[in-house]
Amino acid sequence: MYNGKYRYSLEEKGRLFIPVKFRRGLSPEAEDSFVVTRGWDGCLGIYPLDGWRKVEKKLEEYPQENARARKLVRWFSANAEVVRLDAQGRIKIPQHLLGFAGLKKEVVIIGVLNRIELWNPEVYEKEEEESDPAKLGSLGNLKL
Repeated sequence: MYNGKYRYSLEEKGRLFIPVKFRRGLSPEAEDSFVVTRGWDGCLGIYPLDGWRKVEKKLEEYPQENARARKLVRWFSANAEVVRLDAQGRIKIPQHLLGFAGLKKEVVIIGVLNRIELWNPEVYEKEEEESDPAKLGSLGNLKL
């Protein structure tokens, strides 16, 4: 499971250092690889390869005759790219995904249970303000 928040700089050519804490959590089944795809709310989602396989299984269960389900599956899977850690602990984020999330030089990296999210710092700041539990109100039956 991933948790924590970091600020890092993107290196030239879209390379990003993955925090040691997140790399240590990789299982052997992940084969030192992650899957980067579009995430919710304008961020990028980064899943360990074995974790992405679980997401794919869930996506496969969506009814293909449902147009909304097809679009959701297409939105995630068409933009999913497998990236491998290099010897320095970096991954290369594809240019089209950098553009989607508006990532240029500095990024916010957060751990969100089964995935890592990459955020444009300005966008994340607004998202974090809106995510204050006092402002969210009731979430129905969900309780901590």
